[in-house]
Amino acid sequence: MPFSTNSAAKIYFETMGPRTDQPLMFIEGLSAQLIGWREPFCQAFIDLGYWVIRLDNRDVGLSEKFGGPTDFDGGYEMQDMAHDALGVLDTLGLSSAHIVGQSMGGMIAQTMAIGAPERIRSMTLFYTAPSSGPYAGEDLASQVDNRREINPNTSREAAIEEMVESQRFCGSTAYPFDEAWIRELAGLRYDRSHCPEGPLRQYAAARRAPDRTPALETLATPTAIIHGRADRLIRLEAALDMAKALRNSELHVFPGLGHEIARPLWDEFARIIDRTARRAD
Repeated sequence: MPFSTNSAAKIYFETMGPRTDQPLMFIEGLSAQLIGWREPFCQAFIDLGYWVIRLDNRDVGLSEKFGGPTDFDGGYEMQDMAHDALGVLDTLGLSSAHIVGQSMGGMIAQTMAIGAPERIRSMTLFYTAPSSGPYAGEDLASQVDNRREINPNTSREAAIEEMVESQRFCGSTAYPFDEAWIRELAGLRYDRSHCPEGPLRQYAAARRAPDRTPALETLATPTAIIHGRADRLIRLEAALDMAKALRNSELHVFPGLGHEIARPLWDEFARIIDRTARRAD
């Protein structure tokens, strides 16, 4: 199995499609494993000539864990998670890549671009924020705090039900909730690695990360910012403020879209990502 050891963590990653000169890295959000980037969605980019890279962030999936069932802070920072992703590029012999990040993955992408702008060809940021504090939706804290009650020995069936309910909370008002896929994904996640405390350690790093806004103002990276008006976890103001800070950005706001990459919008998202990447050429 492919692992990167070019940072302080052992990071599992996968590539999809033939290697091309257009590498495209997808970075997941809080608690999510790389399988959350659905293969048909990724295939659209392979068809466009991209070499797709997916990774498990530290503390989830097959990547290294930084504590046990009662450890809610792994002692690492957002910069460490950015170094993990850059380390995967190093392992693949890549000097740079296009980056797509959702939620916390978008925070990681911003941190990568701030620390190593020459390595980020373009960014697409799904429902993320330039800092954690003022942009959290009123329901975010309760969603994360509820995770502390999860038993590490939870049965597969119970874990699936918990994920279905949490993802229903993240769903859209204008697009149907794909419960069949969420149930399948929850089972796959449980079978790959059931580590419910890992996301709490990720959250600790995200919460204490400094405000990235001043640093974003220095970047010229071609960027697309995508946000939904029905997002209950991260307020729309986060996207508006990032668009103001990133001078080479375009903003896309979708009515009725929640905290998800809704399947009916896949084609439009693919066009946005592809156009943003081409702006870097």
